[in-house]
Amino acid sequence: MERHLKRSPKRVVLLGSTGSVGTQTLDVIRALPDRFQVLGLAAGRNVDL
Repeated sequence: MERHLKRSPKRVVLLGSTGSVGTQTLDVIRALPDRFQVLGLAAGRNVDL
């Protein structure tokens, strides 16, 4: 059976968004904008990122 229904994007709140794992996660989210929606970010240092 073919899937004709469009899935809603996963809603994400990213804690530690300025660390190495957080920045890599944001890269993935940017590459797949139809799959993810960022609802919030938490940052410690490096808030300019």
